[in-house]
Amino acid sequence: MIHYSTSDEIKACRAFALERNRQMFEEAQALSRSAFALLEGSDMDVELFDRYQAMRRKADFTFQEAIEHLRVLNEDFPPVSLSTQNAHRLHPPLEPRT
Repeated sequence: MIHYSTSDEIKACRAFALERNRQMFEEAQALSRSAFALLEGSDMDVELFDRYQAMRRKADFTFQEAIEHLRVLNEDFPPVSLSTQNAHRLHPPLEPRT
């Protein structure tokens, strides 16, 4: 069976994916801030610097994941142009015949 998504379903999927993407970027930013906060302490030693580097790597990886997620999102659910939105309002999709 072939399933054709409606414009509203596609918009809802895109909105959900964009919200998840925003969360991914926030997670990466929080990791980055936490890593830099480790550097602000005056008791820097090798162990603490290793923790800083691990956090920075994790933050960088999370940023890369978020960027890739956004790229795929834009391929799978491209933004709906205003002209397409207006066309759907003027000419609603036909109901399938049964």
